[in-house]
Amino acid sequence: MTRNAAGGVVAPERALLDYDWHKQLTESQLAAYVRYQFIYLNEHAVDWDSRAHSVRRPSWDGGKNNYGVKYTSVWGKAVHAILEANAHPGMWVHSQFSPAADRKFIAATNSIPEVRPSMMYAAAAECVYIKYMDELPLMLESGFNIAGQTISSRYASTKSYNLAKDDQALYVLCDESYVSASSFFRYVFSSLAQCDRAIERYLWFAALDYEVHQVVYNQLALENNTTDWWITDELKAAVCAIREHWRNYNG
Repeated sequence: MTRNAAGGVVAPERALLDYDWHKQLTESQLAAYVRYQFIYLNEHAVDWDSRAHSVRRPSWDGGKNNYGVKYTSVWGKAVHAILEANAHPGMWVHSQFSPAADRKFIAATNSIPEVRPSMMYAAAAECVYIKYMDELPLMLESGFNIAGQTISSRYASTKSYNLAKDDQALYVLCDESYVSASSFFRYVFSSLAQCDRAIERYLWFAALDYEVHQVVYNQLALENNTTDWWITDELKAAVCAIREHWRNYNG
């Protein structure tokens, strides 16, 4: 999505910016949303029209596989667990990919166990979610501070390059070797610097992140007096576009 496509937030769509917007979704729409979040995190597939999201996976989606084995949708089971816990669905999925899940390193295979959809409705899922919610504010605040420090340091170290102001901003904000920042914080610092090219690069990724973690980001922005430049109109518009997609989903 481009900045022009995002546009402004239309008044009737402000309901999509409510923290409990997901209650507008049917269970089948919510299952599709949960499915997207899981595959997005598991396979780094951002585009919901990509093959990773469109290909049918009987063992996850339900139905029969090529051998006639019948499965029940894991997404429906996850949705029931989420609704029963009255949880935020996006953060419920993200919690399973976070340190809160406490997946132990397996010496025999020299790896960490993969995240499976069944973990979202396992007995421990709600405890993982609660732990994630407890730890997330500190993690994001730390991320904000580190982003600010490394961006500031990189500005200072590139001053001698004598770049034009906007070129230096783009160079620094997109530097993924020396600057430690999530896409969300790269976007908000790009917005602060009014660097359109960096904004264009990070807006959609920031919107995907903010859409899931809206409650925590809003609280942190309020506490840090950064509401005006963290939660921009174009970010809100992009979030509305994402949520409108799921509200209209009929696949």
